[in-house]
Amino acid sequence: MTMEDAVTKRERRLAAREDRGRRAAAAQKNARIRQIILLAVLGVVLIAFVAVALTTQLFGLLNPASASIGVKTADEGQNHVDPGTVVTYQSRPPTSGSHYPTWSQTYGFMDPPLPTGIWLHNLEHGGVVFLYNCPTACPELVQQLKDLYPTLPLGRNSRGGQPRALIMAYPDMDHKIAAVAWDWKLELDDFDADKLTTFYNQRIDRGPECQNFACP
Repeated sequence: MTMEDAVTKRERRLAAREDRGRRAAAAQKNARIRQIILLAVLGVVLIAFVAVALTTQLFGLLNPASASIGVKTADEGQNHVDPGTVVTYQSRPPTSGSHYPTWSQTYGFMDPPLPTGIWLHNLEHGGVVFLYNCPTACPELVQQLKDLYPTLPLGRNSRGGQPRALIMAYPDMDHKIAAVAWDWKLELDDFDADKLTTFYNQRIDRGPECQNFACP
């Protein structure tokens, strides 16, 4: 091997080493770029997620369909009294208070209406009651309430495939329609299926005898 050949061979090794170094540096640079891109994408996704969450929460506060509906009332206790006992309630219609030991085992339209002491017990069990006040006949409203009933969600404690809502006449209130649950009421002067359904969805299975939405 001549001196010229040895020099050429050494130069090739140096060139190859430099090439490997350049390729390694390029690969490392590309890896850093991919990492930066990945972090940027994750950052954008996180920002979008937070924005959607905040927007959804704000929308919920502004949208009556998802915001809390109805009025919270003072709790009047949940004592049991003998059937037939006359009880005076602060809320009209009542949403809590002393009631009878028995409750309605079936739901739906009730004619004649149940005694207050019975359907209050249903509220204690997480049920919802729709009341209507018609000094004169109101067959159209009654039919609207009847038609609404089968469209209500069954809820977690439905028995026999019935939504846990009672519908009946009740004269001792200031408005034409009232939806009541334990410690809550929604009063209306005109039938509104959306509001009544929203109230039902928000209050069903939340009575004081319910545990983790499991109700008697």
